[in-house]
Amino acid sequence: MSPTSLTTRVIFVRHGRSTYNDQGRYQGSSDQAVLTANGKRTAKLIGQALQTEKIQTIYASPLKRVQQTADIIFNQLSTDAAIELRDDLREIDLPAWEGLPYKTVRTQQVEAYRCWIERPHEFQMTPLSLPDDLPHLGSPRVATERFYPVRDLYSRAQGFWQSVLSQHRGETLLVVSHGGTIHALLSTALGITPEHHHCLQQSNCGISVLEFDAATHTAQLCQLNETAPIGETLPKLKAGKQGLRLLFLPIVRETSLIGMRDVLASVHLDFSLQTHGLISDFQTAQLLGNHRETVQLQVQHDDFIPKWQSTLSLHERPNDALVTGLVMASPEKIQVLLAQIIGAQAFRGDSLGVQPGTLSVVHFANTQPLPILQGLNIHGNNWRVNSRLDEPQLPVAV
Repeated sequence: MSPTSLTTRVIFVRHGRSTYNDQGRYQGSSDQAVLTANGKRTAKLIGQALQTEKIQTIYASPLKRVQQTADIIFNQLSTDAAIELRDDLREIDLPAWEGLPYKTVRTQQVEAYRCWIERPHEFQMTPLSLPDDLPHLGSPRVATERFYPVRDLYSRAQGFWQSVLSQHRGETLLVVSHGGTIHALLSTALGITPEHHHCLQQSNCGISVLEFDAATHTAQLCQLNETAPIGETLPKLKAGKQGLRLLFLPIVRETSLIGMRDVLASVHLDFSLQTHGLISDFQTAQLLGNHRETVQLQVQHDDFIPKWQSTLSLHERPNDALVTGLVMASPEKIQVLLAQIIGAQAFRGDSLGVQPGTLSVVHFANTQPLPILQGLNIHGNNWRVNSRLDEPQLPVAV
C-alpha cells in the first residue's frame, strides 16, 4: 500500500449473545431472537472499547438482535453518525432450519447437514411448510424454490462492498451484523470462495478489522475475532473442546514477549514448537515461565510448519480431548500458512497483516473437515483495535 493512499477502515462487530444462541437454535434471517442480558452487557463493553475510534458511518442488519447491539454500542460512542440499516447485512437465509435446535438438524437431516459442513458451496435448501398452529420462523424473504444459501450470502456481501466502498474513501466504518454475514464480507474482500465458508470464526461481540486501499480496493485483514474486551482472552471454541488448537506467535528479533507471557498465563499449553535459535533460552523461560509441564520442541529448519501440518493430517487426534500447542515462527511463515488454511488461493503477500507479538489461533476440530481460523492478531490483555499502520511491512509471499 502506498503511504499516500487513503485507507478505508472497516470495523466489524457481531451481535451480542441472543436467546436463540442460548437455546442452541438456528437463527438465519428469522427475527424471533433478541439479546440476552449477557448479550446486552457485552455490547456495552464493545461500545466502551470503541470510544476512541473516529467512526464516520455505522451500517447494521435490520434484524432485532443486531439493532439492539448497534443501539447499545452507539450510545457509548461520541459520533454524529446515524445507524443505517441495510437488508444485505442480514444473516444467511436458512428458512427450513430457522428455529430448529442444532441437534435436531444434525440427527434428522444427516445428509443435508453433512453437505452444509463439508461442501457449503453446494448446499441447497427447500423451505418447509409449517403447520398452521406454529409461529412463522422464516426469513423476511422466504424462498419458494430450491436455492443455494451460502452462494446467495456471498452475492449479497459482494453487493454491499460494491455499494459502499466508493462512498467512504479514507473513512472508518462500523458494521454490526451476524457471524455468517461477517464471514462472507471478509471472504469476498479477501478473495476467499464459498467452499471455505466455515474456515473463519466470528464470536458474539468479537471485533474484526479490514482495511482497503481506497484506490485499488484491495483489502488486508488486520484483526479477526478479538474477544478480550468482553473478558475472553482467546475466542471460545465454537466447534467444541476437542481436537488440536494451535496458537501461532510470530516473532522477529526485536519482538517483546513480556506482554504475551501474561496472556498465555491463563492458557493450558501441552507443547511449544519453534525454529532452533529463534528466541534465546532466557526469552523461552520468560515466555513459558508459567508452563512448567509444557513439552518444548525445537526444529532445525524454518519450513517445519507446512511439513508438520501434513504430518498432522495423517494421524487421528483424540476424540474427547483438546490438545493446545504454541507455535513460534517468523511472521512470513505464519502468514503464508494462515492464508492456506482459510483458502486464499490467489494469495497476495499483504492479505493478512500478521503482526509480531500477537497470537493467531487455529482449531483443527474433529467435527470439521477443514481447520478454523479463530482469531488473528489477538493482543489479549493488552488488546487494541488493530490497524495495518501498527504492522511492519512483510515481504510479498510467492
